[in-house]
Parts: sequence; C-alpha cells; structure tokens
Amino acid sequence: MSLIVYLMRHGIAADPRPGMSDADRALTPEGVRKTARVAAGLQKLGVQPDVILSSPLRRAEETARLVAEALATTAPVELYPPLGGGFSAAEVVKGLRAHRGARELFLVGHQPDLGELASYLLTGATNTVPLPFRKAGVAAITLGSLPPRSAGVLEWFLTPGQLRAIASSRN
Repeated sequence: MSLIVYLMRHGIAADPRPGMSDADRALTPEGVRKTARVAAGLQKLGVQPDVILSSPLRRAEETARLVAEALATTAPVELYPPLGGGFSAAEVVKGLRAHRGARELFLVGHQPDLGELASYLLTGATNTVPLPFRKAGVAAITLGSLPPRSAGVLEWFLTPGQLRAIASSRN
C-alpha cells in the first residue's frame, strides 16, 4: 500500500527577541494570513491527511493547526518531537511507523531538517537532493511503504506563492 507524505515548513515567524526561547516564536500576523492562504491552496489540491504531525515549536504547531482548520479535517494534530530538530531523518522516519496504516501523512517542521528529510525519502540519503523549503512551502512525496524500502517519488514541490495562487484560482 502506498502513501503520500506531505512536508511543510512553518509559516513566517517573529524574529527572536532577547531572552525569548526559539521554541516560543509565534507566527506573525502576516505569517498567519499567508499560511491560511497556503492551506486553502492545499484544500483545493485535495489534500486529506489521516494525521498531522507537528514540531513542538510554537510556529510549527500554529502552522499545523491552520492547515487542519483549512482542510476541515478530523485528522488530529499531534506534536512529534523529532520534527523539532536534533534528530536524523532516519530517526524521524522510524518514529512514523505508528502511522504506517495511513494513506496521507502531513508533517510540519523546519529547515534544513525538512529538506534533508525529503532527500532521505527520495534517495535514502539526506544530502543527495535536500529540498530548499521556503516558509510555508510544501512537498508531496509518494512512498511504497513506511518505512520506505525504495526511493520515493516527488509528486510536487510548491512554493507558498504557488499555493496561494492555487487558492485564488477559480477552478
């Protein structure tokens, strides 16, 4: 059984302030607005995840919740610490085994980890084709199994601007 894994970088977040933890950085008002439009583009593309996994960092969790709301999905948003950084792509994938029955998984995280995870899913190595995710950019990768036993297929890799344009299209 194949599945689609969506990888999304969090939206535009506030700059760090002295004394502020990086984990507490929230989406800016612009980040909320643009990410909601990106999520509307995902809805038009027919994205329907079985589960949404988010980095525990505030900006990623806020992004995941905006996506869940726009997709009007009953899929739960679960915090998944390996998406918060400091874990290898192999460790991130290993932890996804609990969701191997899913048809669509949606992961929200950070750069450069997401780019390396995409490369790992596509080639088995994190440095072969690390994707350059922009803030609120999304990739869709089809896998034959989870964990993958062979190379994944990149179905699409869209910038936030492209996804917002899809949201605004009449079709």
